Amino acid sequence: MKIAVLRNPIAGGRAGQKQWAPLLAAFRHRFPDLEIHESRSSGDARRLARELAAGPYDVIVVAGGDGTISDVVDGVLTSSRPEMPLAFLPIGTGCDFIRNFKLPSDPAALAEHITNASVRRIDAGLLVSRDASGNEQRRHFANIASVGISGEIVDAVNAPGRRRILNGPLRFTVHAALAILRYRPYDFEVLIDGMQVHQGQLAIAAIANGGWFGGGMHITPDADVADGLFDIAVMREEKILGLLNLLGRLHSAGHVGHPLLSFHKGRRVEVRPRDPKRFPVEIDGEMPIRGGFVAEILPQALTIRT
Repeated sequence: MKIAVLRNPIAGGRAGQKQWAPLLAAFRHRFPDLEIHESRSSGDARRLARELAAGPYDVIVVAGGDGTISDVVDGVLTSSRPEMPLAFLPIGTGCDFIRNFKLPSDPAALAEHITNASVRRIDAGLLVSRDASGNEQRRHFANIASVGISGEIVDAVNAPGRRRILNGPLRFTVHAALAILRYRPYDFEVLIDGMQVHQGQLAIAAIANGGWFGGGMHITPDADVADGLFDIAVMREEKILGLLNLLGRLHSAGHVGHPLLSFHKGRRVEVRPRDPKRFPVEIDGEMPIRGGFVAEILPQALTIRT
């Protein structure tokens, strides 16, 4: 098997560096001809993925977190070989997309697992928006796109120039608490398959292919990455204490049944802001677009080895 590893060398900070060494040793032992390709700047993983997808490889192994996986998915699905299989090494701040799969934590076992795993197809998302000049922007995503306080939290987690003393889920938790203390509800409209499901104030709308975001928050417990549908969660809480309580339940999926939270399924989701200045959007833990958008599910678009 000819393998290319596409690695984000800054994923996960210092913790990611420690994870990488044993993973590299295990994969070098299992695949002596392994090739390592590292991204060097924002968007570079997307470019590398397009190039590697066209090359003589059996699989691209993504070593990074959710943002890196999202960039690679977008690169592969816009390449000349969108059926290129992907596999995953969980190194990153959140690693939420990988929670949808049962992968071994031991490096040697993970290398063996990828060797023997079957190739299968799962869904991906496509987000379409327009920039300030009216030009169309298209962005594939693997896991979840969300709007509201989740976007503010992601902006804080990824803000340049801040010392990353905290890593992983704890970093998300701290920034979530800080964002909630400043919380004011957002105002936008959500339409699913052409039907309006919400108009007015709310905290979060999450459009999910997978089940987790925010460093382990199980936002959409019924999500299935291969059912051809998005799971959409609309959280209408307007008060700080209520939002703290609701978000505190997400890790254990204790939010299910909450009266201010509704779940929906659909293939096409449109989100329209009332106030474009207060419309923070995050896609797989990154913020590549701004403004209203349409998200479409792409059934069986992504090939993986898990």
